[in-house]
Amino acid sequence: MKKIIDNWVHIPGLHCGSVTLRDVMTHFGFNLSEAMCFGIGGGLGFYYSINKDISPSHMIFVRGPDMEITFLSLINKVTSWNHAKGNAIDEIKKYIDQDIPVVIQTDIYYLDYYNSSTHFPGHIVSVWGYDDENETMFVADNHLEGLQKVPYQDFKNGMASKDLSNPLNNNFIEVMLNNKEINLEEIIPDAIRENSRKMLYGCTGGRGESGAHKIKIWSEDLPNWKDVIDWKWCSRFGYQVIKKRGVGGAGFRWIYRDFLKEAEDIVPLVKELRLTEKMGFIGGKWSDMALVLKEISEQENPQSELLNLASKKAYELWELESDFYSITLEKIESD
Repeated sequence: MKKIIDNWVHIPGLHCGSVTLRDVMTHFGFNLSEAMCFGIGGGLGFYYSINKDISPSHMIFVRGPDMEITFLSLINKVTSWNHAKGNAIDEIKKYIDQDIPVVIQTDIYYLDYYNSSTHFPGHIVSVWGYDDENETMFVADNHLEGLQKVPYQDFKNGMASKDLSNPLNNNFIEVMLNNKEINLEEIIPDAIRENSRKMLYGCTGGRGESGAHKIKIWSEDLPNWKDVIDWKWCSRFGYQVIKKRGVGGAGFRWIYRDFLKEAEDIVPLVKELRLTEKMGFIGGKWSDMALVLKEISEQENPQSELLNLASKKAYELWELESDFYSITLEKIESD
């Protein structure tokens, strides 16, 4: 049997999670931009982990946990990740047969169209169909046009990836929207406060603890990278995470800036507090930080002077972000 949901939607964009949310919302008749989906989901975050059993051994990640869950919980109803207990494909096919799109977490290592030699679990795609005869699933994926074909075995392997950076457990969400209208005037302030609360006080996801305080910890540890065996890859990976990997060039901060710019017309206080301008400035600092990490990675030996410079820049980012989230929690009221 072959089944593809009628009127499936995929609009290529910057980031896997926010593109996926925009696709399913468009499918259900709601015209939200990728930036708006990212902002409502509270996509900002920061992880810093040290694990000598993997490489890079010192890893940063700049998106917050469970953006998709937060978004759907604010837009529609309280939502959580499901975990397929048997055959993940069989469970997902049941929803596809009912014309219900499914959002999953996977590992790009198992998606042959990426041709990736490294694991990156937690990647988000939407599932729109399947073909039993050819044993393939049809998924929409970030910047790629149309639907991608993923062999059943690769699909199962990706959803069950146990890579130590972010082990997966057949995570999926069936997306069914109950409401016919979305009140952005109420949702946006709640979304901004929730993201600020998580960044200021910390929260936990699959990659560990996320929060602005982790930027300070990273800052304090950066000079020690001179003694890290894979310092070059740690630096290069950090540069890629901030600048290259679907993050809009500034560790998602410019995507969030674009969300705030849209929000100004809906919640005037956002403009009064100059939040768009402040997040744009913070994004510029993240972009500068990425270039320092790139320069570090291009040296033959770790340079203490450059690592110390990176440390100072990271400390400044901690100060700027902590101030931003403190202001939003203080000034923006939640309904």
